[in-house]
Amino acid sequence: MGRYNLRKRRKTTHDNLVDRISYLPHEILVTILSLLPLKEAASTSILSRQWQYLWTSTMNLNFDDEDTLCRTARPPGGQAQELANLRYVNWVNSVVEQHRGPKVEQFRVSFHLDKRSSSSIDKWIRFAMKKGVQMLDIDFLEYGFHQSYTLFPHQVFGFKQRSAFEVPNLDPCMYTGFKSLKDLCFKNVDVAEEVLQYFLSNCPVLERLSVYNSRYVSRLRVVGTSIALKYLEIRECFMMESIEIRDANLVSFTYAGHTIINLLIRNVPRLVDVSICESNNLFFEVVFTQLSYCLSQLETLKLTYNVLFRCDRIFPTMPNLRHLGLIFEGDDAFALVNLTYFLQACPYLHKLVLQMYYKGPLKSFARAPKFSHNFLKVVEMVGYVGRTSDFALVRYLTKTAVNLEKIVVNPVQTRLLQSLNYRIMKDQILKWQETVRDRARKYFKRRVPKGIEFVCL
Repeated sequence: MGRYNLRKRRKTTHDNLVDRISYLPHEILVTILSLLPLKEAASTSILSRQWQYLWTSTMNLNFDDEDTLCRTARPPGGQAQELANLRYVNWVNSVVEQHRGPKVEQFRVSFHLDKRSSSSIDKWIRFAMKKGVQMLDIDFLEYGFHQSYTLFPHQVFGFKQRSAFEVPNLDPCMYTGFKSLKDLCFKNVDVAEEVLQYFLSNCPVLERLSVYNSRYVSRLRVVGTSIALKYLEIRECFMMESIEIRDANLVSFTYAGHTIINLLIRNVPRLVDVSICESNNLFFEVVFTQLSYCLSQLETLKLTYNVLFRCDRIFPTMPNLRHLGLIFEGDDAFALVNLTYFLQACPYLHKLVLQMYYKGPLKSFARAPKFSHNFLKVVEMVGYVGRTSDFALVRYLTKTAVNLEKIVVNPVQTRLLQSLNYRIMKDQILKWQETVRDRARKYFKRRVPKGIEFVCL
């Protein structure tokens, strides 16, 4: 009897070691590998003969080599940077040439590349088109490098260009390789207006378009219900002059820049989420005028608040607004006064996110008018550093929001996360942030009224 149980246990153990995963259908194995980072998926080729080429059918090609970027974090032009660029281009070329799958859902390149790699970049874009890519993300100048930008390869659409720095002209020939494209993102790429308009007009399921730091774009039109776009994000396009959104299906719109643009928004009934970040003393007057046709329907609004105080400023009422985000100077003497005006203009506001930055010392805040807000439940303070002005802001919010339920403190400086210094000095910055968290916990434990939940991220 004992020998029988021993043989049974050995048989059970042997059964548990059977490779059941390899017997799954090919499509399921490819789906599993597509969930892994690209290099990890490629490493499965050593498992067995069956797995040797399985990874070459992965549907997610994310060529994000952050480790190499951190190791070569220096001004471009050095030998280390040149070698890193060559290794990156060879890596992408190798994967593209080996790929056997019928389609690609995501294609993302993120590395410092310039026009010397244009022939390879052209090949990558053609590959993505051929594979019916759904998400295309191109970033050629990450982590703060400043060198000549790469022009998006317009030739794949049949566009003609007369010189290296001239905006291409539209050719009658149209390419249909992006019919499956849903999400398109250009970062630090010189992409012409005609190219963007081509994508909008010829990609029937394109729902999301993001353009960061492109020098050629000065105008953009999202006009007509035939355009499927729902999410539009334009950031740091310094030549941008005007954006027209009319009779469109847009749900969310974000614009961030250093100049005021001519923004025309008309008949966009689904638009409920808007973010406008500009650096100009006329910001409020211009933006509230430009948004006048949609303010009453907005549910989420994010604005830069870094303008001079005006006691006669009139804030339009936003009855449907539930989420308000403000990027503002934490040591502005009139911060509480203007914050009160915002709260009065949003009577049913549920969540307030304050993203703070600092320029200098603050002696005291100007006294804000007395006011009680009955619907504000959650306040989040991003960029909190524990200055005297931060404590005063907390006291103001706990008194004004009479039904406040939660305060969230996040010491992370958003601008710092996007800089090269964060990656170089990451350990020191994380240590400083933990010190800020400890100070915040001690302060809030003593000062925040009972019944208000405190969360420190």
